[in-house]
Amino acid sequence: MARVPLSSRPLDFVYFCFFLNHIPASILLDFQKFYPAAYVPSSIVGIRQWWIDISADPLVAAAARGDNLLHGELVWFGCFAWLELLFQFPVFILGMRGLWNGSRSIYVLMLAYGASTATTVLPCIVYFLQEHPNMTPTQRLMLLSSYVPFFLVPLMMTVDIGFRLYNIVASAEVKEKTE
Repeated sequence: MARVPLSSRPLDFVYFCFFLNHIPASILLDFQKFYPAAYVPSSIVGIRQWWIDISADPLVAAAARGDNLLHGELVWFGCFAWLELLFQFPVFILGMRGLWNGSRSIYVLMLAYGASTATTVLPCIVYFLQEHPNMTPTQRLMLLSSYVPFFLVPLMMTVDIGFRLYNIVASAEVKEKTE
């Protein structure tokens, strides 16, 4: 079967762009907590501080303060950060490659990624909505506009890829019964 171009597969194109967009965000912002401070250029630290200043993001601020995210109140967020580094980030690259090539073999990994990511982003949203009521409406809107797409796209991916896998299995079962 000939490869269908990515531009002819609208949802795959959305997922590809989502992964592509997430790579610099992860490297420049999310993973700063893992880098030795001496190796992080001040301009990159400045981007993170700018985000904290305008959004009052309590999770990014905790990481920037150097809070130990594997103990205490935010242990769950520390676990999510490690999950992003060790599982989600490699999926960005593998997912882009699989989508670019039109490979259905990437579906299982994308399903796991989508479910994992939607599950980890939702508690972040609930945390800043419930635990930080002193945010201004502008800051709350800014955080929602930043976090909600990182919840909705993986959730959409989970449902979409789940149905794709269901159809593949159902087709195989029909084929198996007719042989």
